[in-house]
Amino acid sequence: MIENDDFLERLRPEARQLRFEPDEMMATRIAARVRERIAAESQAGISQVLARWFRPVVVSLATLALVAALGVQWLESRDVPVTSLDALTSTQTVDISVGGDTFSVE
Repeated sequence: MIENDDFLERLRPEARQLRFEPDEMMATRIAARVRERIAAESQAGISQVLARWFRPVVVSLATLALVAALGVQWLESRDVPVTSLDALTSTQTVDISVGGDTFSVE
């Protein structure tokens, strides 16, 4: 079995070459993007903020309604005859035998 400590000690120098070190230009660009997003958020009106929150909710509800409508349509289009509970219970009886005695359930 390989010792995990030895493996990790050998892996660290090799992995050090693959590490990404951002330079000053990258840090400046990231900071500028963050400031730009914050400024855009502060200038957004109430309607835009509410729209940003409600769009995912509306899309989720619309998807749920579409799935429900397709499910109902699929269930109604099947050619399986539907029998009611009254039709099943009025014509069939169930006989249960327990300890030599037979019980009939109607």
